[in-house]
Amino acid sequence: MLSPYGFFADEGREYHITTPELPRNWYNYFFTDDYVTFTSQVGTGQGFLQDKLGIRLMPVKARGLYLVEGDAGWSLCGLPVYHKWESYDCTHRPGSTTITLKNCGIKSEYTLFVPRTEQPYTGIEVSCVRLTNESSAPRSLKLISYVDNDFDGVYRPQGYNTASARRDDWAQGIHFEFDELFDRAQRCFCFFHACSRPISGYDHARNAFIGPYGSLADPAALHRGGCQNSDCTAEKMGFAVQCSLSLQPGESAIIAFASGLCDTLDFAKEYCAGLDGLAKTALDTEYLSERAKDLSKRGAQFTTPDPELNALMNVWLKQQTDLGSRWARVRHNGYRDIASDTECLACFDAALAWQRIKRLLSYQYANGYAPRTFIDGQIRDNNFSDCAVWLSFTVYYIVMDLGDISLLNEAVPFNDGSVATVYEHIRRSVDFLYHFKGLHGLIRIWGGDWNDCMNNVGIKGQGVSLWLSIAWVRAARQLCELGRALGRGKEELDALSKQISEMCALINRYGWDEKGGYYIYAISDDGENVGASDCAEGSVFLNPQLWAILAGGLGEGREEAAYQAACAILKDPLGTRVSCPPYTPEHSAWIGSIAQKAPGVQENGGVYLHSMCWKLAVDALRGDEKAVGEDVMQILPFRNPVVNGRAEPYVLCNCYMGKETGYRYGTPGQSWRTATGQWFLKAMAQFVLGLKPSLEGLHVAPCLPDSWKEARVKKQFRGYTYDISYKRTGKRALYFKGALLDGDLLPLESGEVLCTV
Repeated sequence: MLSPYGFFADEGREYHITTPELPRNWYNYFFTDDYVTFTSQVGTGQGFLQDKLGIRLMPVKARGLYLVEGDAGWSLCGLPVYHKWESYDCTHRPGSTTITLKNCGIKSEYTLFVPRTEQPYTGIEVSCVRLTNESSAPRSLKLISYVDNDFDGVYRPQGYNTASARRDDWAQGIHFEFDELFDRAQRCFCFFHACSRPISGYDHARNAFIGPYGSLADPAALHRGGCQNSDCTAEKMGFAVQCSLSLQPGESAIIAFASGLCDTLDFAKEYCAGLDGLAKTALDTEYLSERAKDLSKRGAQFTTPDPELNALMNVWLKQQTDLGSRWARVRHNGYRDIASDTECLACFDAALAWQRIKRLLSYQYANGYAPRTFIDGQIRDNNFSDCAVWLSFTVYYIVMDLGDISLLNEAVPFNDGSVATVYEHIRRSVDFLYHFKGLHGLIRIWGGDWNDCMNNVGIKGQGVSLWLSIAWVRAARQLCELGRALGRGKEELDALSKQISEMCALINRYGWDEKGGYYIYAISDDGENVGASDCAEGSVFLNPQLWAILAGGLGEGREEAAYQAACAILKDPLGTRVSCPPYTPEHSAWIGSIAQKAPGVQENGGVYLHSMCWKLAVDALRGDEKAVGEDVMQILPFRNPVVNGRAEPYVLCNCYMGKETGYRYGTPGQSWRTATGQWFLKAMAQFVLGLKPSLEGLHVAPCLPDSWKEARVKKQFRGYTYDISYKRTGKRALYFKGALLDGDLLPLESGEVLCTV
């Protein structure tokens, strides 16, 4: 069962979309450490540059690419979608997107990508176009690239715009200079929109190009024969650049446009001068697939019975994980999001993950607390309590993968400039949360934990999160293990072990719902249980049951019973719901914004796929092959029959809408900007396929879906390469180079491995 709108190609490194009219925009993201942009199958998207504290400049607020012949023209992006193109294809690759159209006998291949540059405070995106005359007559054409931004202020009807701008010859296009606070300094920035060929026209005024009644899909310039050579005085700017060309039958031409932002005019001029050379190489197949090939080689190469799953794991989810680890949820720099995504990054690129987590630690407070985000030049706490707990998870898995305990002694600053070792950073995070106590000695939820929308439960400072208290147990146990390996003192580790035992006892005493047979989610400032069986709404939550198992148990052997009891209630044909029954504002507004979401939407009773990926990991830990197979089929958008065709098949989404949403049932949430893809990749690699790193080496302890007869992984680990084959024989055994191993730990040397299950 595959999407009706496209298919994978080139061993999964490409996804081809065969129609511009989809149920919604299907996006692709490209990024460097400083610049991120995205585009849909019809070219819509935005791009922005960000400094170290989250100040953002958006050189691309909207974009368009057009061809004009005579007094008529059309978009090269597939807009409007109802136009009957002679042919259409959008090819998304990690690092680039190509939209190929044929209209009026002209074939256009438009490729968007982000080139890498070492120049600081710089973000560039390049549009390369190959035009081919497939008609039998000579053609005279005008190619126009247009970009919107708000460097001169936001455009509002009946608002003031006072910009003034002119064309500049050095760019073979146009540019605009402005001052902005960026990276704690006032800088003069240059935005340029340039062409690889001499231009034959331009527009610097938005109304001259778009027109008072036009749109990006149908700008006025297409009906006026092209650009009007408009300067801009006291109105809203636009950036349109036009070049003219003649094509004989069968002849092709390549033209490139660059939209760039930098703080050095000389760099802008130098880059624009080399644009023609870039245009001649940028459409080369090897150039475009370089990023995808790099991803497929990093860390591990997976072969399962599902070729589309292979494409996801080998290419696309690695890209989604890399994006999340660097850019979090893109719209803001979520602290926990970056930490968790970096934990997942470690399963295929632990060295990069180590650099990423050290950067993140530098935003942590010296007392161990961690903020919610850094944005608009500020570190913002937002009253969230859980962000610090994710640091131990991430550091633990990176150190286990790299096998170098001395990394914990590296010095990293806190956000006040004081410096401590990485170990001290995570020790303080665990210590802070242990002492951040509310009711019954459990850990405060304050203005929200992982469930952002429970922002009123503990805002007075007394409410507590059972989920966070359980997550703390997991973090503290990992800290204990790292501390022992590092040779920390017995007194310190004994004290931590005692704290873990005390916390487990409190969780079982105050967090266990005897009637429901599972763990509750939280207790409010006023002592009201949240996620208990006697609650009229939100009577059961999935996450505490999952994390009780992920944490390694809570001491009283209730974990399996809690899991079974909760899943029996939360089970749905679409997937396992994150909670139910959903909240309504009439009865549950006191809990927070979760009650403002429609029932069945996202955290409010929907199938939240981040939690589903934790369930996948837990089902593998439980050894339940049937449940693992069901989880995989429900999470994958092209395997879930309710979702298929409604979501991008090449990345994962944050949720599927629940049954209470009616016609929205099975509708996917946002793609890319979620931890689902990252945790799915980690769950598949480390739990389902069982590739678990430790200081001693790599363990292989799989739990394959019951329908899989075999699988294979080529895994790079500490300079060695393991070629691991899995075969279903009915008997569990592990062989290295043909010899039966006693246990599941592989020798630290390259070789072939056979794992039978």
